[in-house]
Formats: sequence, C-alpha cells, structure tokens
Amino acid sequence: MTLSPVALGIAAALASATAYGINIVYARMATQQGVSAADLVFLRVFLMLGAVGILVALRGRSLAIPRAGRPAVLALGVASAGVGLAYFFAVSFVPIGIAAIIFYTFPLLILLASPFVEGGRLTLHRLGVFALAFTGLAIAIGPGLGGIDIRGIALAALASMLAAWQFFMAARAGRQAPPALLMFWSHIVIMPIAGTAALLLGGIGWGAIGHAWFASAMTVAGYLLGFALQMVAARRAPAALIGLVFCLEPVVAIIFAGLILGETLGGAQMVGSLLVLAALVASSLAELKRETPSALAAAAPSDVR
Repeated sequence: MTLSPVALGIAAALASATAYGINIVYARMATQQGVSAADLVFLRVFLMLGAVGILVALRGRSLAIPRAGRPAVLALGVASAGVGLAYFFAVSFVPIGIAAIIFYTFPLLILLASPFVEGGRLTLHRLGVFALAFTGLAIAIGPGLGGIDIRGIALAALASMLAAWQFFMAARAGRQAPPALLMFWSHIVIMPIAGTAALLLGGIGWGAIGHAWFASAMTVAGYLLGFALQMVAARRAPAALIGLVFCLEPVVAIIFAGLILGETLGGAQMVGSLLVLAALVASSLAELKRETPSALAAAAPSDVR
C-alpha cells in the first residue's frame, strides 16, 4: 500500500522529533563538559555543509535556487541559526525539562498563526488536541520555576518563537526546492551567524570539543538526521500538523535525559508523556481521515527533480 504524502510527512516528522530529542540531551552533556553552545552549532553546520555538498555533487544536481524561493531560504537559515543557538544556550543555563516546556510552546504559536499564514482555520478539534498535548508536557516536565536562571527562560522563549517561524519558512521554501538544496543554502546562511557567535565567545574551542568528542558527535548526528527529516516533512504535510507531531521531541528528551544524564522520571512525568503521545496519535489519525485526495495534492508540493 502506497502512503499518502501527508502520511509520509507525519512519519518523517516523528523520526525527526526523535532525533532532535536525543540531540538536545547530548548537547546538554557537551556543554556540561565545557563545550560552548555556539561551537556545537558551528560544528554541526560545518559538517552538514560538507555532507550535503558531497551528496548534491554525486547526484549531479545544480545548486541553483529559483529567485522566488530565495527570500524564504534566507529566512529559513536565519530562523534555524537562531533556534539552534537559543535552545543550546538555554539548556546550558537551565535543566532540559524547563527549557523544553518553554520551547515547546511553538506548536501553539504555529496553530495560532496557521490560519493567517496557510489559510486554514482554528478548529475546536485542533485546539482541543493541542490543549491535551500541552497539558501532558506541563505534567511531564512540571518543575517549579523558583531559582531558575532567567537567561535560560528568555532563551528558550526566543527559540520557541524562532521555531514557529522556521516551520513556516521551511514549508514555503520547500515549494521551490528539494530538501538537499534547502539544507545546503540554509546552512550557508547559518555558518556566518554561528561563526560570529563563536568568535564573540572567544573562538572555536577545539580542545573542549576533543575532550567531549562523543557528546559532540552525538549532538551533530542527531541534528543532521533530524534536520534532513524535518525538510522532508515540511514538503509533505501542513505546518500545523507537523508542529503537533513535534510535541514528541520533549518526551524523547525526558526519557533519554533519564537514561543518559541520570535525571529521574517520576510518575507525573510518565503520565504526562503518555498524554502527549495520545494527543499525537489522535491528531495524526484525525488529520489523515479529514484530508481528501484533492486537499492532499494541494497541501503537498510535488518533488522538484
């Protein structure tokens, strides 16, 4: 049985959210071992550009982006740089749970903005499912905010706003170019931003990266896989639906933070995680049933080959 474009988009979004969830745990580990968040962003961008450049060259494709798609690709790069820097710096100041519950308000921002950006409407079902997912996140993470570093809170909030912008720009740019070109050119934009941030913080700390090589490598690997799958998802499913699916990421982060960093998972966290998963399944199934073949064709642009 052939899966519809939206179904493929959901599958890619689920896999991307899982990769990102693991990525942030290792990013926190790396920063605890002395690696700067800016260094991690610069390192992963450097490797991403090399990998995508080789892939495009081997496939013999042009790197040209249609003129109409260039503003969206530029905006995608700026948003992606901001998300990476803000979120990585946030988890260097506050625990993953605190950063995640703030960062994961971005699906709500997507839902609120979607009718104005994509022309949809805010249905009671979508709002109800998101309310269930957000309640699950609050229960799962839920530590008190007393004594939390305000810098981490502000950076996580900034990352949330930029993530909502990133999803819409990825969807818009995806109508003009395939994922490989989006990854290449958006990272061309990210590179100088991350490099400037690293230089302002004293330059690339290769010694610290070498010391924390495993955590740094896992951070980069999770990002490369997550970003590639995110671009695939953005071309095949509406941004509002992808945003809901990405509620899985903090659940993955909580689970792996417990396994890798020793953060204990309590009963409330388990209950909250199950609520998020229930909301994700309900929203995905409802969207797949609601979309007609003609609506799917309109929502998902054809591949550019």
